[in-house]
Amino acid sequence: MKRKLLYLIKMVSKNLLYGLLMQCLFMTTLAAHEINAQIRPIDKSYVRLNKVQWDLAEIFQKVENSTDYQFVLPEEILDKNPKLDLKNKRQSVNDLLMDIAVSAKLKFKQVDNSIYVASVTDDVSARKIEISIEERPIKGKVVDSKGIGIPGATVLIQGTNMGTATDIDGNFSLEVPDNAVLIFSFIGYEQQIVSVGNQSEVNITMTEDLSSLDEIVVVGYGTQKKVNLTGAVSSITSKEIVNQPVGQTSMALQGIAPGVTVTQRSGQPGSDGGSIRIRGIGTLGDSNPLVMVDGIETSLNNVDPNEIESISILKDASSAAIYGARAANGVVLITTKRGVEGVRVNYNMYAGFQVPTQLPNIVGAIDHMEMANEAFTNIGNDPQYTDEFIAAYKAGMPSDQYPNTDWQGITMSNSAFMQNHNMSINAGSEKAKLFASVSYLDQQGIIPNTSFNRFNLRLNSDIKVSDRLTLSTDIFLRRAYQTEPSSGTGYVFHWMRRIPSNEVGILSNGRYGEGWNGDHPLARSKDGGLKTGESLDAILNFRLNYKITDWLNAEVMYAPKFWNPHTKSFSNITQTYARDGETPTHFVPQRNSLSESYTREWYNNIRAIVTFDRTFNELHTLGVTAGYQQEDQTNKWISAYREVFPLPQYEQINAGNRANERTGGAASHWALQSVFGRVTYNFDERYLLEGNVRRDASSRFAEGNRSGIFPSFSAGWRISEESFMQDYSGTVDQLKLRASWGQLGNQNIGLYPFAAFMSLGGSAQDYVFGGANAPGAALNSMANSTIKWETTETTDIGLEFNLWGKLDVSADYYVRRTKDILLALNIPQTIGLSAPFQNAGEVVNKGFELMVNYRNKIGDLNYSVMLNYSDVRNEIVDMRGIENTGLTVNREGYPIGSFFGYIDEGLFQSQEEVDNHADQFGNIAPGDIKYKDVDGDGMINDRDLAVIGSPIPRHTFGARFNADYKGFDLSIFLQGVGKADGYLFGQGIMPFYLGGTVQEQHKDHWTPTNTDAAYPRLAWNQTNNEQNSSFWMRNAAYLRGQNIQLGYSFSEDALAPLNIQGIRIYLSGRNLFTIHNFYEGYDPEAPVSNGGWYPQMATYTMGLNVNF
Repeated sequence: MKRKLLYLIKMVSKNLLYGLLMQCLFMTTLAAHEINAQIRPIDKSYVRLNKVQWDLAEIFQKVENSTDYQFVLPEEILDKNPKLDLKNKRQSVNDLLMDIAVSAKLKFKQVDNSIYVASVTDDVSARKIEISIEERPIKGKVVDSKGIGIPGATVLIQGTNMGTATDIDGNFSLEVPDNAVLIFSFIGYEQQIVSVGNQSEVNITMTEDLSSLDEIVVVGYGTQKKVNLTGAVSSITSKEIVNQPVGQTSMALQGIAPGVTVTQRSGQPGSDGGSIRIRGIGTLGDSNPLVMVDGIETSLNNVDPNEIESISILKDASSAAIYGARAANGVVLITTKRGVEGVRVNYNMYAGFQVPTQLPNIVGAIDHMEMANEAFTNIGNDPQYTDEFIAAYKAGMPSDQYPNTDWQGITMSNSAFMQNHNMSINAGSEKAKLFASVSYLDQQGIIPNTSFNRFNLRLNSDIKVSDRLTLSTDIFLRRAYQTEPSSGTGYVFHWMRRIPSNEVGILSNGRYGEGWNGDHPLARSKDGGLKTGESLDAILNFRLNYKITDWLNAEVMYAPKFWNPHTKSFSNITQTYARDGETPTHFVPQRNSLSESYTREWYNNIRAIVTFDRTFNELHTLGVTAGYQQEDQTNKWISAYREVFPLPQYEQINAGNRANERTGGAASHWALQSVFGRVTYNFDERYLLEGNVRRDASSRFAEGNRSGIFPSFSAGWRISEESFMQDYSGTVDQLKLRASWGQLGNQNIGLYPFAAFMSLGGSAQDYVFGGANAPGAALNSMANSTIKWETTETTDIGLEFNLWGKLDVSADYYVRRTKDILLALNIPQTIGLSAPFQNAGEVVNKGFELMVNYRNKIGDLNYSVMLNYSDVRNEIVDMRGIENTGLTVNREGYPIGSFFGYIDEGLFQSQEEVDNHADQFGNIAPGDIKYKDVDGDGMINDRDLAVIGSPIPRHTFGARFNADYKGFDLSIFLQGVGKADGYLFGQGIMPFYLGGTVQEQHKDHWTPTNTDAAYPRLAWNQTNNEQNSSFWMRNAAYLRGQNIQLGYSFSEDALAPLNIQGIRIYLSGRNLFTIHNFYEGYDPEAPVSNGGWYPQMATYTMGLNVNF
């Protein structure tokens, strides 16, 4: 098996190397071609005329079509429309222009590839006309306020379409006429106009544009100017996320955009990503948004933040409808970086350590025994530990006989190391460009055998085959490897918080103590075997773009994706010993075992798009996008299991016993065929209209219901462009009102919910004949062939404005309603089959969003403040009468996944109060939880259960302050949640639950002298206080110091001798503090659980950015 894996790695590496060599050779050839491609001299360029008589405009068009030259001339010259008699032959452009000059009384001047045309007044001048080619070279550099070169900035000669773009270091060179005026521009910076005069070198420092009017935003299958958007789109730049020390990229979005809720329920390396919800939870099933990276659906956590150029979050139906059946939960569009002209090498790294944000404080051995005695006596029993024993214990501890074990302390380390490295190369010419990025992340855990590492390789190339044809090839490879104890991290954290301190952890001879009947978190995590998860991902993206005309463009794409995860879990036997250090007590488990599985997934994506974008009469701009897409995915998996491995060091399936072996395997396939389109229109960039439609046909539905059409419409009014607003132009730079409506679909409802399948084999289907087991088959589920799409309908009204060019404000109100949600409605049990899914449920989300961004500068101090806030109200409208039970339920009139339990009315304070209240559970005494008798029948039972809270955050907010001053920069980012509930139960928070231990906070329990206590009286194995109730629910609202970063960038002058473009060093802290009223020792983002989860982590790092 090992040889096969090595061979696979060798073959993949070999083929990748061949591919890279071919790609590099191809690009080198094209780059060399570009270097030698010069504009032909005017007397070496030829034109063949096929007639004698010509209009002036006609002959100019002929020359432009046949050569690289373009004419620049006043309109009045063409208005005269002289008729020309020219030679019908092949001739040089020089000779042709001489003839035109005499016939039309014109003179010409060539500058680079432009030919300037002017009139002359006398025949003598015309007969003596000569083509003047007067130009001179200039060069220069465009930098930002920190002296760092700006790649891709536009340098244009005023009054012409001639110009160039800066290379990767910000350098440019250009041939200009005398007295030329240059216009420098770049997105996000103020335009600068400079007169060249007699200068031969022009260096420009660009100033950041405090307004965002010219910002370009990525939308579905294209881009748009932000000011012309009519949908609700949040845009995030690379600068906002690149230096955040996160193991999973999804966490970089937390608190950064309104309407986007990111919740982290675990800090385990490799599993510390966040769940993303856009504008609430819209369905009872899969609520994850669609994530597209360069047009390919994938996981956001697959992408390294260093590779990202921008992120667009499409929140309403208008912006997302073009993705149809997969966009009901919103869309996240990620654009990765691409090559630019020049050569630049960047190295980014950070390294540091992680510590838990919160940990419960478990009592020591003496406190445990004394509090256990109180719990025993409170229910009428004798103390569990005598006073003599406790006295002897105090005198003899810590020892093997009298341990005082800190289970968290012996199992966890104080911190865990984390590091990330990224090396990127940006290289190219006008013809060929390449962006290459290699990333490595290594994240260690705070318990043994817990880690995660990831290796990413990305190659994005663009080759300009001709002026009209561009070929793009993207290669993405990822290898991720996660380890954890075979028992799982949940097991380890549960038991380290459950076992009392008076149980032995490690004996003085180094052996493992007995733990809790063999359950031993340190033994199981360190020596209990390893669970590994290895994932190999590959994405290829081939795009061919053909520019038919300046306003018509066509693109075809083929993007296959390969995913090959491999999981392996070997559960080894751990031996524990009695306190004498010699007597074996427990073998856990009784037999060692190995389970292993492989999955292979192949995804095809073919897409063709035609784009039309043209402005008529400088007032009417019409854009049309039409496309076709075909997707299909095949998934296959196989698994094996065996027990009893005589040589536990040899963890291979064939080394195990075949007596209880099990195998499994299956395959699945789905396909989606789509056509889509978008039409945009704006009049004078004042009145904006947009319509989108997509038709999807999915194999997940039966014939007749496979197709769905998802339309959207939106409109915008840029009030600031009206004539009556011009007097306020210095104050109100932008004021836009927009509205949208649309429908979206959700196909993530399982693969084939419309069909009924036969179950083959297994204990439920097998029969016994003559003492021998015979495989059987059974139909266990009822089918429903009428299942159709879940449909989400969204209405949105938005207002955007910019004041003084510094303050941007955006506000939205929306209603998002999802219908036809799949529910398993009740059917008569006499049918003998499980209920089929039916389109029956309905959920609505209503919300408000606000984004405020202020940017300004005072001298050398640049600063900005960002605030965002969102309020979303989630409600289930229709469940067709279905009322499930449990701790979390879905009930009409309440949010999805609401908490369900008894309503507490505090603690009983007297026996009289107990006697006069409804009957509860077990033996009730003062200090126990008092439950509300909802129906007033004098008995607390299931009829008194009610919805008591919701884990869905009602309010989310974020605030960021950025400042930089003479090389120093500071960023403070706060993030939080308001009006959310959290819940812990069992060992996580209930004292002495099933005989477990207690926490320091439980010392604040009810006693006759402490009646205003936080916790009920201590009572051993009494069920009344362990019921699901509002007593154990806590406020999970919080304010968190999400990220604080201080950096310094060295000046360009200081780095010039080293041939380095830029160096920045920084210190960063993430999750530095959290203000909350949740349980002590637990993070407010804790999952609903019994306390057995890997805690959220705070991260402290030092980073370095170097640009060569």
